[in-house]
Amino acid sequence: MIACAAALAALLVAPSGRAEVGYGAAAARTLEGHTFQPPVLLEGPFTTTHVGIDTSMGMRVQDGAGAPPTGPMRLPLPARDGQKLFLFEERLAVGIAPVRGAEIGARAVFQLGIGGDAASTYYYGGRTGYEIRPHLGFEALHSESLGLSVGLRAGLIMAGGVRARPSGLVDAMMREADAAMRDRARVICLVAGDLGCAFKNFDGAGAMRVDERSFGVHAYASAAKSFGRHVGLQASFGGEALDTRLHGGPGLDSHMSPRSYAASVAASVDLAPLAPLGAMFEAVLERGENRGLDRRNAELLGGAPMAYTTERVAAGVYYTGRDALTLGFVGTYGFTQARRAAGDTISPGPPTRALGGRLALRYFF
Repeated sequence: MIACAAALAALLVAPSGRAEVGYGAAAARTLEGHTFQPPVLLEGPFTTTHVGIDTSMGMRVQDGAGAPPTGPMRLPLPARDGQKLFLFEERLAVGIAPVRGAEIGARAVFQLGIGGDAASTYYYGGRTGYEIRPHLGFEALHSESLGLSVGLRAGLIMAGGVRARPSGLVDAMMREADAAMRDRARVICLVAGDLGCAFKNFDGAGAMRVDERSFGVHAYASAAKSFGRHVGLQASFGGEALDTRLHGGPGLDSHMSPRSYAASVAASVDLAPLAPLGAMFEAVLERGENRGLDRRNAELLGGAPMAYTTERVAAGVYYTGRDALTLGFVGTYGFTQARRAAGDTISPGPPTRALGGRLALRYFF
């Protein structure tokens, strides 16, 4: 965020004019005079040397309804009437193009999610996580005469996270209390008022903690087409496969194998040199399924549902007065419809909506 603010301040005090900052900085992502902006929902076909920082904030709301549960000693707990989360993400993008048409790079994400109301704080709690995606990119075609570029990108996915959920502690206490009442020695300890003896093996911190680790691969094909100096279109299609393991205390381990694929498109307008402004609209359709085991435990711990369909859109305004710099303000919206197993049938799950804003900064060398 500080770096983005510093870059914005520098733009405001510096004289305008794209030609003043090295023209070669935009050559790798320019077709027929149209300089393409890097999308936020997909990866374009261009191979460049760059560094980027994105900061995003938003909210995710999941519909749902349920009867108020009862806790220990019949104390009422927050009703499970949906989920509301506040989200924060910091993204770092790095790429090196040792030769024209090839790129070695990585994308890294730090994630923070916190319950936005009493029920979400109780059932979900708070989560911090990371995701690292090293990749190799190749631009198979770059034709000025056709105004067309085609590229391939593939790499690894390494992700992890830690979540603290108060509901896990309450659940564990209820199971432990039930087990204690069936153990004569522990009942004697309870009668004597010695809780340390009755619950000597109880791990409250472990009952609240959910650990998540994922490893997988991703691959995408993308293309860009210019329609004159001011208009361009980018599109991509690809997918990813993960192996995910969740650990959420005694009896709540889970192993999943999520798979997903997505089709994306981004249309951009650049008014330069008439004005140092551009705009881009993006849309993504993603479908995924979880082929793993222990789906019920996975959903209790916040893992992937059996299957889902996600529609996401983004609209941004960009400063285009510098060939070497991209600075944009982007709004995003997403809608996810989950499908869950109910016996031998599959039923629709609660829909999820996500709304956010992003400050995107990228510098090209």
